Amino acid sequence: MPGTQTPAERIRHAYARWAESKGASADLFLDLMADDIVCSSALSPHEDHPLAKARTGKEFARDYLESLPLNLDMIDYPTDEIVDGGDTVVWIGRCSWRERATGKETSTVKVDVWRFRDGKAVSVLEMFDTLGFARLNRMI
Repeated sequence: MPGTQTPAERIRHAYARWAESKGASADLFLDLMADDIVCSSALSPHEDHPLAKARTGKEFARDYLESLPLNLDMIDYPTDEIVDGGDTVVWIGRCSWRERATGKETSTVKVDVWRFRDGKAVSVLEMFDTLGFARLNRMI
């Protein structure tokens, strides 16, 4: 399957499955990734927030993705557009989550920039309303 589909097609399929499963299935994302993938957010690395530092490795990505539905219920995760730049794929969409403990909700535009090499994602940059998520998770 990875050999016959473009990175953009694989991204589209992974996000569709993520939305359908309400965040319960990270397998397709993990299948996209190289073992040494670098995951980062738009936050400055100097910010005192867990998402501010780039994290390396598929195991970090697994822990991050699998931790989301432990405390949050996905409300919605629609794809608005996928920009196919070959080995660079940009996913543009939105996400909405509800914290189970408080019932608080947050919704944000989200942009993920994926970079591929030899058929595997070597980096992903997430851009979303980190303040909204910090408030949701009682960090602020």
